[in-house]
Amino acid sequence: MKKMILAFAFLLLTAALTISNSTLLNGMTTIEIAHKLPILLMPADFTFFIRPIIFVFLAYWVVKFNSGDLISTKRIVLFIIACLTNSAWFPFWHFGYFGWACLSTLVGAFSLYALYRSYPSKQNSWGHRVPIALLFSWTLISFVVNANYLIVWDEWNRLGLSSVLWTIINLTVLAAIALHFSYHHRDWIISTIFIWVFFGILVNIQFEELFVTLSTLFLIVIMIIGMFMFSPSAPSKKNEETSF
Repeated sequence: MKKMILAFAFLLLTAALTISNSTLLNGMTTIEIAHKLPILLMPADFTFFIRPIIFVFLAYWVVKFNSGDLISTKRIVLFIIACLTNSAWFPFWHFGYFGWACLSTLVGAFSLYALYRSYPSKQNSWGHRVPIALLFSWTLISFVVNANYLIVWDEWNRLGLSSVLWTIINLTVLAAIALHFSYHHRDWIISTIFIWVFFGILVNIQFEELFVTLSTLFLIVIMIIGMFMFSPSAPSKKNEETSF
């Protein structure tokens, strides 16, 4: 029964993604709407092709899900919340409710983080935490991009900062998050997704903004170094479970 509930939530999210790639929702695709405003943080179109790959691993996670342990109910609830909020994002986005779209990704990111933290480090495998890490990292990126889209849409002045400086700050925060998970959780998946998106941002801006380009390249190198320095096989004096 628990696996059926998980499968239904996953199919709902899959259906929402499939519909978003068509023009059934308000006559535009997700990517077409993304191109309506000039967002420096917006990655190139090819970056979004990773979403079906993430869904393949999520399907594997559903199949391998262990519903017999005591924490399974908590994980099911968190996964359902993540699926519902991510599914709700598509109609919000397509019909111009960008504030609600931003909120839905934020709630989804929090629920996925809680689900991620329900796994100990030793279960950092493809049948356990890795698929959740994939969806969590993509949802977190989506929240940041959505927030920047909303800022431009509402013509907010970004605390008086230029769009270039604001973008660099956003990228730096994201890189710091990736390094946190590399160091404290020995997780290379989140850094990999972030690097993929950062590369997509480089391609999208086509080196037109020099400072953003150089900053993005620098942060990509830092994240790659962090992945190797804090790889799962690297020695560590830290305990497997951390407080954050």
